[in-house]
Amino acid sequence: MRMNWGVRITILYSSFVLFMSTMVYMCTRQHFDLVAPDYYAQELQYQKVIDGTNNTKSLSQPVQVNQSLQAISIVLPTPVMKLEKGTILFYRPSNSAADFVINIISNKTDISKEKMVTGLYKVKINWTADGKDYYDEQSLVIK
Repeated sequence: MRMNWGVRITILYSSFVLFMSTMVYMCTRQHFDLVAPDYYAQELQYQKVIDGTNNTKSLSQPVQVNQSLQAISIVLPTPVMKLEKGTILFYRPSNSAADFVINIISNKTDISKEKMVTGLYKVKINWTADGKDYYDEQSLVIK
């Protein structure tokens, strides 16, 4: 049995519509995490990050992020400066639900690894000491 050209075009067109409908359905089921919910507002404040990074580079020692079996230890290079305030953001690029923020109380901060998921985190540290803002960002793989 031979098909005429009209049936072939109908089958081809129907196959294309079915394929495109499947692709649209799959695309709507995909989950995307934003870097931050207020991404554009943070982008406008990015000059503070640049200034903080330059201030951190001018320090005599770098920020130390160390990992042990049970905790993460963060040591700020400010032994002679007076720490005024600061935060540590643990940013998980693949899952925003695993992000969390810790307030800095002293130059040495220990964070338990209990609530962390294994994998890559970006550790973003902001602090103010002696009226100057500082910023450091490091990658950390939780094992």
